Amino acid sequence: MLQFINVSDPNQIKAWLSQYEPLTDTWIVSDLKSKQEIQQEALNRHSFYTDDAILRVSDFWRLWIRRLEPTLQVVSSDFIKTLVQHFVDVEGAKLEISESEVSTLQKAVQEFAPILLHPHSDEVLQEWMAEQEEKKWQRWYQLAKVCLNKIVYKDKVIDAKWTAAYLQSADLNNFSWDRRIFIDLGSELTSVEMGLFKHLAQSQEVIILNPVPAWKEKFPHLLNTYGENFGYGKVTEATPTPSYQLKKEQFVRLSTQLAEVKFSVAKIREWADAGVSLDNIALISTEIEAYWPVLQFYLDEEGISYRKDSVAQLNSLGDIQNLMAALKNYSQDVAWDSLEKTFFANESQQKFRFEKFKALFYQLYDDDDLGRDQRIKELFYKKVDFNSLIDRDDFLNFIVKTWITLPSSSKKNEVFELLFKDFLAQSLNIKMKFSRWVQFLKNRMRHKEVTVARTANTGIYVLPLMSAQMLNVSHRIFIGLNDEFYHRRQSSLMPLSDASVLKRQFDLAVEPSEESYLDFNLRWQAMACNDKTILTSSHLSFKAEPLNSSLFFIENSPTSELCNPGTTRMDERQSELAADGVFYANERFVHDKKSYTVNIQSEAFQKLSTSDLENYGKCSFKLLAGKGFRLRDYSQVGIDLDPREKGNIAHALFEHCIGLMSRGEYSTAVVSDFLDQQRQELHLYFDQDAIWNIQRSKFLVLAQKFHDFEIGRLKIYSAVTEQKLEMFFDLEKGEFTRTQPEEGFQFSMRVDRIDTHKKNKYCIIYDYKSSDANINATGSWLAEYQFQMLLYMMALKLTVPEDLAVKGSLFYLYKNFNLKKGVIDEAIGLNEFMFSSRNSSLMNDEERQQLEGDFVKLTGEILSRLKTGEFKTVPYKLKICDDCDWRKLCRATHMI
Repeated sequence: MLQFINVSDPNQIKAWLSQYEPLTDTWIVSDLKSKQEIQQEALNRHSFYTDDAILRVSDFWRLWIRRLEPTLQVVSSDFIKTLVQHFVDVEGAKLEISESEVSTLQKAVQEFAPILLHPHSDEVLQEWMAEQEEKKWQRWYQLAKVCLNKIVYKDKVIDAKWTAAYLQSADLNNFSWDRRIFIDLGSELTSVEMGLFKHLAQSQEVIILNPVPAWKEKFPHLLNTYGENFGYGKVTEATPTPSYQLKKEQFVRLSTQLAEVKFSVAKIREWADAGVSLDNIALISTEIEAYWPVLQFYLDEEGISYRKDSVAQLNSLGDIQNLMAALKNYSQDVAWDSLEKTFFANESQQKFRFEKFKALFYQLYDDDDLGRDQRIKELFYKKVDFNSLIDRDDFLNFIVKTWITLPSSSKKNEVFELLFKDFLAQSLNIKMKFSRWVQFLKNRMRHKEVTVARTANTGIYVLPLMSAQMLNVSHRIFIGLNDEFYHRRQSSLMPLSDASVLKRQFDLAVEPSEESYLDFNLRWQAMACNDKTILTSSHLSFKAEPLNSSLFFIENSPTSELCNPGTTRMDERQSELAADGVFYANERFVHDKKSYTVNIQSEAFQKLSTSDLENYGKCSFKLLAGKGFRLRDYSQVGIDLDPREKGNIAHALFEHCIGLMSRGEYSTAVVSDFLDQQRQELHLYFDQDAIWNIQRSKFLVLAQKFHDFEIGRLKIYSAVTEQKLEMFFDLEKGEFTRTQPEEGFQFSMRVDRIDTHKKNKYCIIYDYKSSDANINATGSWLAEYQFQMLLYMMALKLTVPEDLAVKGSLFYLYKNFNLKKGVIDEAIGLNEFMFSSRNSSLMNDEERQQLEGDFVKLTGEILSRLKTGEFKTVPYKLKICDDCDWRKLCRATHMI
């Protein structure tokens, strides 16, 4: 006998539990609902309960699959996705399915499975489609049909979601249940399941609890299954219970999710202080795991006990991540992140400096790039053909071998055992591409949770929304009433208009996707003990992303002021520590807010280069990071040369060419041999001759242009390259000197080139640059802390004989062989270098002496600060932070 019980609120369902007899009845709930409360009811009456006293609906259908179709294996949705991918691998070309359409086919298989698994639905639908104009979803229906037939009837596997649909085609003569059945599926009862329960009702009493709240018209599709089948059974109204009306004051609007947490903890403390037992309080949310890390911290600090285990996804565990990184390293998709994780997980590899490791392998374009270092090649050059076919058992064997090689695997075998058992239980031993097995493994680990920490069975309840319906508590707080959580966008290949016609005319198992069962269950649960219920919504997430209040919240509280959360124990602790002057976090906050200055004196800062002085002048942290902490950022090996590598090769090439030209031995062949020698010395493009040939051709063109430009100039000037210069700065006298003073700094520098006029007694300094991108006008050198050329001039003046004048310091821009930027004597620039009279590089003796005097004074001021060891994260202008190597380390106020 089939009986429908119309229940208008969840309290009436709880009342029906009094008629439930665990020894002779079965209570069936949806997969998402908690069974614990009903199990507790059975324990209270009889101190025990049997396995068939309460069942989740999927377990009920799975039980019947085992009884009626024992050869059919129920697997996870993840494995069904993998089988669809495998189907496309095998049949994709013939059926004209591209790799990019795999996800659409997976969706089609899931959506149309209830129709395709029914013995007569496909025939009815084919007739209907023949009478209609061709629809876009028809192609996917036909493809889903072919794919599903292979999965279910050839591979003999089925998704747990399809079990009820498949049972429609089984021999239902043996489908019976010798216990009275209570069906409590709420908004999740499907038309397929209703049909099976109607069959059971022919031989057994089946009681279906039908939710009929006063607002049921808001969900016309979600509850249709009940009303459409009232004619098959008796309809009874449940005994009325006291009704509650939600008040606007119960809906609390807060600024952020953190404010929601603080508000909830403060409210729970308020209830507890008023004498409410913690066992009578529940904290509920659809996104409870997202709230839990912060919520747990505040509850612990408040001293509030809770019933909530801490769980984590399997793929978030370090050892599992190491396993997946190792698998990726064996593939053609080896990448920097997986290589780094696997290599440095082994403590024995710590001798390889991380900076050098990153420079070599950050840019990987092919697995051959692992050969840049022999140690890495030997460790990871164990390639697996990810397109090769392999069965499940062989794949698991490979996984076990890989796991054993991990440094800490022996200590974490319980984790691997969990992974192994889940993989085995949720899959089938068939042959697929290696890559498909890896993808399935990733999906299972993403969906499998492990318990990290268990808590006592006392305190407040902390539950997801769908597990809280049968909870018997007096005080509840629903947090996270945001539209993003309750109305996730769901799309269907079949439009709602077609779905409605097929369901109405032919009673096909087409379920609409437009309505949210989460929204329904929130409204449904909020009807119980309303006067002790609070519902909260926030405007910003933990990540400061905007959130919108849910429709239910807006309906009951269209406008309201933001609420300030009450004071928690954490707030009190912060205030106490701040008052006592020991609140280090507050001190750090002040440093972040107002910048931080520290005094560090070290001999490391006594010897400086030109870039050291510039860096300290621009931002003292740049010098502290590079020279004090000795942080280095190596050039990354890649297809193209790093600017630093290009510069080094160009400098060496120019030096070599000058030597060849002075001896009359210049030729393209000789230069080419020199470049090949540079490649070997600098370890460039290992086993990548084709790429090197391209780079070498570029340098050969540059060498020829350099030759053509310099061949005439070298008859006038004698060139000396790579000259090392040294001088000191006397802090007491405030001047540069040749001899070391008692108190001062030493400068060491290397000049790219010095040209001396063969007839006249003067010399010019050159610094090779590829472009003028970072070169300022001479008048801005001091303001922009560009000291290089001035330091060169000062050092060279102290080095050369008195009869040799230093007349200029120019940038040699070899991209277009431009020598017109820098400083040069006005007469020489105009007469010998043919500069325009408006060129700002031209200076007479008085102007040059003024510039040098200002530079010496500024240098003294900078070095006086360095002498005291003053370092702070305040750049001379914020723009330089955009290209700074240490911008993620300095914690400058504008960078936080």
